[in-house]
Amino acid sequence: MKFIADMMLGRLARWLRLYGYDTLYGIEDDGEIIRVALSEYRIILTRDSGLAERAEKLGVKVFILSSNSLEDQVKELKSLGVEFGELFPANARCPKCNGPIRPVPKDTVKGKVPPKVYEKYDEFYVCENCGQIYWPGRQWEEMLKMDRKLRGEK
Repeated sequence: MKFIADMMLGRLARWLRLYGYDTLYGIEDDGEIIRVALSEYRIILTRDSGLAERAEKLGVKVFILSSNSLEDQVKELKSLGVEFGELFPANARCPKCNGPIRPVPKDTVKGKVPPKVYEKYDEFYVCENCGQIYWPGRQWEEMLKMDRKLRGEK
């Protein structure tokens, strides 16, 4: 499944990327969202019933969400058949730009991450599009906590 999320669903879009879903976000114009969804066979994610109605009339698949809460939005998507399996980094996409993330040897990030980070960690990942570097630091631990919450674990 490939998605395009409207401007109300930025947090959800970033999380879908972490779960490996190709998810576009940041297009403000509803007509452009529909055009991209049609041309790239994407499912529109929205809370806007007007956008949903216009898109469906043109044959675009739409998942209309009712909740403001990330946790409830994930529950809604699960009920629509979206699976939330292994989180970052196994199949992840960059939460910033949607590019693929791949593991890289530690020596390739030397001088690109803070020296203390380079000393402390051996595991690094880089986005193939924007070059953002990721490692299993404090933010990673927070992501894993949220992942457990989203998947209904404690």
